[in-house]
Amino acid sequence: MGIGKLRTNNNEITMKKSISYILMATALLAASGFFSSCEKVSPQGVLMGNTSVDDRVRQSMIYYAYHGEDLDWDLADSIEEYSFLVGSDSHITFDPGRLAEMIEIGIEHGDLFYCHLGDLADTKPEYYSNTQLALYNATRTWKAKYIKPLINEYNTVDDGMYFDNRITPSTKNYLKPWDDWELPFYPVVGNHDITHNGWSLFCDQFKTSFYEFTVKVGDSYDRFIFLDSANGTLGDFQTDEIDNNALQNDDKQIRNTFTFTHTNIFRPSMNEFASTYCREELYYLLNKLEEWDTTIAFWGHVHAWDDRMFNGVRHITMRSMNFVDHPNGGDNLIVRVTVKKDGSCEVKPVGLYCKERSKEELESLGYYVKTI
Repeated sequence: MGIGKLRTNNNEITMKKSISYILMATALLAASGFFSSCEKVSPQGVLMGNTSVDDRVRQSMIYYAYHGEDLDWDLADSIEEYSFLVGSDSHITFDPGRLAEMIEIGIEHGDLFYCHLGDLADTKPEYYSNTQLALYNATRTWKAKYIKPLINEYNTVDDGMYFDNRITPSTKNYLKPWDDWELPFYPVVGNHDITHNGWSLFCDQFKTSFYEFTVKVGDSYDRFIFLDSANGTLGDFQTDEIDNNALQNDDKQIRNTFTFTHTNIFRPSMNEFASTYCREELYYLLNKLEEWDTTIAFWGHVHAWDDRMFNGVRHITMRSMNFVDHPNGGDNLIVRVTVKKDGSCEVKPVGLYCKERSKEELESLGYYVKTI
């Protein structure tokens, strides 16, 4: 008996009809704009998730338990303000150019780190290989500009180990080999990142879907919380972990809190994709953002801009930064957040303008240009 096939002929016919109805309904939903937030939609990817949010968060908590404190930043006393970039829905396939452009802009400007709101790459191994190569190249540029000068100017330790407490994580006497320096790129997982067994690709590269870190400025801390909503829900395990204070910074003097997750709450317009959180979870999340005294909550998924205040929290839903939606680029595909000395925040749009490259050019640069 084949997989998914029922024992009797009548039941087999009924099952085939049911599958046909499901696929027909999916096609009608796609035609009606139900999936407008994600242009490249697989019926299997939408109807059947390959992992649950509970399983991903359990796995993430294991990593976070060992490495959570290593993510924190401790800025030098001379640094009074900093900035970071936020992008969303890059949907990388063969050309990761927009992601590379975002990081190049940040390196040139001096942004401290980079956040991504999910649907980073479509879920094929070659697409994640292209993403990984782009991040590897960006890491080399970032280290050459920021890490190598610090090493030359400050401390050099035997065996290629280096220490500087101005822009490194705040672990005391932190020693780190040159090869272990990683680009400060912080993504959340999106629905396209988990279809077709994509979680294994995402997890292999980024390790976790549920985590936080702080940036220490003087005696105050800014808190950055990353939540997993790739299935359109936070799930019971993640909310239980939040309520049980699994995130490790509740005892610090928090100045600002920023949250990042994929699935949006607010609907930018009537023809855009609405929130998929159940009512109780929606209230839970809004109340939790208020309890955290959140400065800005960032959302993705819907590929459309929205900026509003609700219960004292600023909610920003991001445009996509992919080539399909914006083949010629745009003035406001990502944003820069500048956190000033007094703790106030300034949000400014940043443009991305690179165009999709030919397969011949991409292949010459070492990227995969054929699907496996």
